[in-house]
Amino acid sequence: MGTITSEIILSSTDLLTDTLDINTTATITASHTTGLARRPITSTAKGTASGQVTLYTSDDFTNKEVYLYVKNTDDTSTDYVYIFDDAVTGDPDWISLKGGEWAFLPIGYQTTLKAYAQTSGTVVEWMVFGTD
Repeated sequence: MGTITSEIILSSTDLLTDTLDINTTATITASHTTGLARRPITSTAKGTASGQVTLYTSDDFTNKEVYLYVKNTDDTSTDYVYIFDDAVTGDPDWISLKGGEWAFLPIGYQTTLKAYAQTSGTVVEWMVFGTD
């Protein structure tokens, strides 16, 4: 098993009337990972599955505690990567990441997450951690 420490710091002196200072850390003991991966996305829509990138399927882990790190590695802020749930009717979008943005979040283990991009060739980086 490995230990992963995630931390997020949100701070601002001019967004609110008071100073914003949030610092949260979580320690996760993970027994499995999909490994860090990078792939170009050639699909620019949900209906073109051949170019979509599968980030996670419910077959990867069986425990309810699953975490996803995902990053749009593109330098152009207008080149979006969209993450959607392929296991739900209608394939709803979960996340949209403009170039350079990233996310780290807990996800439901009984889902299938895939990515498509606004611009063909945009590279997505991701890793999934499971506690089972």
